[in-house]
Amino acid sequence: METIATTTINIWAHTEKLLTPVLNNLDPSLFQNIILGILAIFIPFAIVFLTDLLNKRESRSTFEKMVWSEEVLGSKKVFWLSVFGLAVLSFFSGKDISILEKVIAILITLVLVVIFGTSFKKILKFAEGYKPEFEISFLKKLKLTRIFTFSNKLKKDRMVRAWDSFWSEKSPYNERDFTKTFIEHIDDAIELEQYPLVPLLAETYQKNLDKRDRFSIGYEILPKLFEWHEKLWEVEQRWLRREIIKEKIQNSFSQKHFPTFRKWAHQFLSRSYSKPQYFWNWHYFQQQFFPSVVKALLKSGHEPFQLFTCFKKYIEDSEAKLEKIEDRDREQRWWNYIMALFGSFCPVFFNTIESVPNNYDIWHHYFPGEWKITDGNSKKRIPRVVLHEFLQWSQQRIFKKDGTSEHDKDLTEVVNGIFPNVHHSLFPAFLMMLASGDVKYAMQKEPNFFLINTGLLWSGEKSEEDVQKMFTQQDQSQKEETVKVIFEYFSHWPLLKIYEDDLTEEEFSGWDSFPKDKQKTIGDRIRKGKLQKTLDELNSKEVVDLCKVSEWREHQRKIFVELLQLLIVNIV
Repeated sequence: METIATTTINIWAHTEKLLTPVLNNLDPSLFQNIILGILAIFIPFAIVFLTDLLNKRESRSTFEKMVWSEEVLGSKKVFWLSVFGLAVLSFFSGKDISILEKVIAILITLVLVVIFGTSFKKILKFAEGYKPEFEISFLKKLKLTRIFTFSNKLKKDRMVRAWDSFWSEKSPYNERDFTKTFIEHIDDAIELEQYPLVPLLAETYQKNLDKRDRFSIGYEILPKLFEWHEKLWEVEQRWLRREIIKEKIQNSFSQKHFPTFRKWAHQFLSRSYSKPQYFWNWHYFQQQFFPSVVKALLKSGHEPFQLFTCFKKYIEDSEAKLEKIEDRDREQRWWNYIMALFGSFCPVFFNTIESVPNNYDIWHHYFPGEWKITDGNSKKRIPRVVLHEFLQWSQQRIFKKDGTSEHDKDLTEVVNGIFPNVHHSLFPAFLMMLASGDVKYAMQKEPNFFLINTGLLWSGEKSEEDVQKMFTQQDQSQKEETVKVIFEYFSHWPLLKIYEDDLTEEEFSGWDSFPKDKQKTIGDRIRKGKLQKTLDELNSKEVVDLCKVSEWREHQRKIFVELLQLLIVNIV
């Protein structure tokens, strides 16, 4: 170390000896004039630049103005560096100061000149059309930090204003880099527990989806949307668990005997858990962002494929995670989480699918076959969720309203899509009975939809007899499928559900002790009795006479009769 120090001193002594003749009469305070000269050039140059931009016909967005000010001109940086340079160089005045001080003054001046020079280069480069480079750089500088947290408050406000302005216009450039930066900002907000910032940022994108690139929405935003929603859901669950613990701790101390300690415990726990306490919009991505993305991607030409691919994968991963959860309460909450996603997806999908140009491809290639309501899918969870959402959505749409001649196109599209193998006349009759609760009422009303799954395809030549045989086989197959679907998915139908009043006193008291075979025998007897009673009502003189006034009513009655007969026969 001593050798290095000695060598350094000797080198400096030699350098000082060489510089003395050159710098002996130099007054470093004159360098202030260099800074002032640069400012004298920079300020008019910047004014001319801004005047030229602002005089153009198109209006300038808030985002552009922020980029000009902060990234291109660097107005704050130029101001503070000028103040720093003038202030520091004022301490290096006079010819009598040491050579070392003069060298330091020269180095400071050179550094400032180089920095000011970069500002000139940026202005010229921006004028040449390199806008995205400056915009990306500006946005990246708004990144939140864990260290200098005092700066995050200002950054958050500027971040929201910048993205709100940027997304409000359709960009002439490729948005991929901007989207990546946007995703990073939301990731940082969640990681740093700035939860109120998350929906504010996401909303700037959501309300301008019509101006966004559909590829970017489907391949970059949608997968992150599920990730963000899950992270916020997990935080909410932790917060809820803490609230339960807090309540248990408080309740363990009597208000009467330990009022002071109870109050202290409440204050301490409230402070400990205060971070997410004032945030409530945990389900923003599921309830607002996701439906908007679904609607935007459905109306796009090719992006429905990515919508269903991404959504299906996420649901499959979520179901796999569900199977690994051992705690029953958490398992139920995670299942509710999955159901809530369909609760947001299905209504938008049902209301939009009919008007989508390529809806045939969606039903036959994109919409997962394992989500459709068929006998083959009866052991799976998701078809029952889809059915639940369908029944909620279609409740007020099953019957035609008075004075309406046209069918509900949305309902027709959805019924044909999610019930692909059911019978074209029997299943609509069942849905009418299910929706009305009164077979006589259902029989007199017209369905607001129709099924069209009666087409056949074949190759080669077929005789008329062979074709008729194929149609008969298809008809029989669809009847069997209809019966199986009703028994598998609609056990809550009053004619199939077993109530306490349906059991004898002896059966009710001993039900839990009965073996499953006996329970099934009793259940089958009750179901047959209910169905037979309804069938007898349809064949009663009152109903038959009611249907004589219209051929259509009589036709409907026969369909209902056939359906009930099939159901009775298939109760084994």
